[in-house]
Amino acid sequence: MRVPWALLVAGCAAGAWATGNRTPVSMAAGALLLVPGVLLALASVRALGRPTSVVTHGPYRWLRHPYFLAILLLLLGTIVALQAWAALVLFLPAARITVERARREEHNLRLRFGDDYGRYARLVPFMLPLGPPMPKDRGPWTVGRGPSPRPPEDSRRTE
Repeated sequence: MRVPWALLVAGCAAGAWATGNRTPVSMAAGALLLVPGVLLALASVRALGRPTSVVTHGPYRWLRHPYFLAILLLLLGTIVALQAWAALVLFLPAARITVERARREEHNLRLRFGDDYGRYARLVPFMLPLGPPMPKDRGPWTVGRGPSPRPPEDSRRTE
């Protein structure tokens, strides 16, 4: 699913570039989506790192899948900036597949992190920031019970 998704996203951007007709106004309008998209993508990657538990800081306080939202903002910003309305034909399936990827990732995160991820998912919206962020001092493991029973990984362990 990753390769077809990446090809569709790249095709959408390339189609916008090939068919676009940019103007100063369209570039400014596109920047209203491109700049937040870039900042959200960078913040998402920075906050995620190599997680050993559910990530609940940075943009992950606001949404469960900020990186996927960032990709969609970047695509839409490119289409607007270049006035490449024909590329919307590829954007719509790209958005649908992106949501499917996020749902598949949800399933995998529930398998990996169990109840912790379930609690997090109940507190934080899926892909659109429609509510207030999760409080900084409350991770999903503090809702309804104490700290996570999972012990921290012992980096001194050798196998």
